[in-house]
This record gives sequence, structure tokens and C-alpha cells, in this order.
Amino acid sequence: MKKNINNVLIVGATSDMAQELLVKLLDDNVCVYAASRSDLNINAPNLKKIHVDASLKSSIENLFNEIQNVEFDAVICFQGVAIVSPVEFLSSDELQKQFDISVYSLLEILKGIKGKIKKDGVVINLSSMSSFGIYPFLAPYSMAKAASDILLNCYEMETGIKTVSIKPGVVSTKFWKYCINENKSNFTAFRDEYKIIGEFLKSNALKNANKGIRPEKVSKLIYKILHQKNPKSSYTIGKDSKLASFVSFFKGRKLFGIIRKVLFLRVKEYLNGR
Repeated sequence: MKKNINNVLIVGATSDMAQELLVKLLDDNVCVYAASRSDLNINAPNLKKIHVDASLKSSIENLFNEIQNVEFDAVICFQGVAIVSPVEFLSSDELQKQFDISVYSLLEILKGIKGKIKKDGVVINLSSMSSFGIYPFLAPYSMAKAASDILLNCYEMETGIKTVSIKPGVVSTKFWKYCINENKSNFTAFRDEYKIIGEFLKSNALKNANKGIRPEKVSKLIYKILHQKNPKSSYTIGKDSKLASFVSFFKGRKLFGIIRKVLFLRVKEYLNGR
């Protein structure tokens, strides 16, 4: 039997995956509270738009101050950024920026929904296949996604409210171009022996904007989860994510060596095709 959904909070509502889901929920006459930093170009009687900068604790606190006397059936978090850097050149400021958006914002949301989410409600967070921790030069992003998964697990054990981590592989969205822009200054960290790798990563990110699974595939999965009484705590979506999940069981020096060789083969292919 399907759950009835009446009120949903979506944070990061302007992401491609969020907008696909938002439209489906509005068509179902669900009251959607859409929180985002940039303007949302959708209008409906049952849509409540709220300006939020997920990187700021005060902004998330203001979000919940604006929402009064609402009990949510679901809270869905799409906010994110991907900081890239070699570990030896990674600054604490860049790592802080990643955690502010991916981890601390989620923490403030979990604190803010106390008394505002039903006991049979669900918190869904867009994680990533990077949370499996096997992607070089993505240490900040991988760390933050793994940390957000653990944060949700502990929250569910403490409160009994169900939580779900969605771990997609490459998805064709504007997120990739956004991240290149966010990492403009940070790409200076790719110097010395890392210079060519930095060029390859930028080129590959631009390709990712046009390949991978379509955002509506992720939206459909989340929509399905919303109506389930007992969803799983974690979902991989996309062949690359399922492969990453499998490979992560074999973490160790041999696997790290294989990944390193594959990376340099791809860089060599990039140089030959440039």
C-alpha cells in the first residue's frame, strides 16, 4: 500500500534532479516547500518558494523560522558542490567549503526538522558514488559524501525516522559546469606533476555534463521511494555507481594501484586525443 504524501521540503530545489521531482509532486497536489539559493522558474498554488543559502547556518535557521505549523512527510536534500584538489595541496578553506555545503547544511536541516517531520516520514539525501572513496583528487567531495551517509545512519538510529542515501553515478546535469566554475581558483592546485591531470579532470567534467544517466531517472527513483513504507537506507543508481559499490569491497593497496594505472591510461588517451 502506498503512503500518502501531503507536505515535502526540498532543499537545493533548482538542481536538475530536484526540478523533475518537484513537478511530479506538484502534479499530485502535494504542497512543496522549495528552498534554493537561485530563483526557481516554476509557479504553482501549492508551491512555497524560500530563499536559502545552504552554505550558511543562519540561512538554514531562517528557513525553519519561516515554516510554521507544518509536518513534513519527507525532506529531500539536493544541495551540493564538488571540490577537487590533490591532497597535498588541499587547503583547509576548500575542505571547509565542501563540508559546509554537503555535511554541516545537512546537520542543520536534521536539527531544524525536529517536531516538523512525521514519525513515519523520510529524509532523503543525494549522496554520490564518490562516497565509496575510490576516486583520486576528489578527497573533499568523497569525504563529505561519506560523512553525510554516516550522519544519516546515526540520525535514524537515534530518532527512528527513516533516512535514505541516493548514490548516483554520472548524471547529465548542469552540476558539472557549476563545479568547474566553483573550482576555478582551486585548479591552480594542479601544478607540477599534477598539471596535466587537472586539465584532464576539467575536460572530463565537461563531457560528464552530456553523458551518464538522465536526471529524471534519479527523480523517478526518489518519487518511488517517497511512496514506500519501508525504503532501503541506500540506493545506487547507474552502472558506474553499482560498479563502484562492488569495487569498494576490495579496498587496499592492490586496488589503489589498479585505479592509479587506469587514471594514467585515461590521461594518456586524453593527451593523444587533444
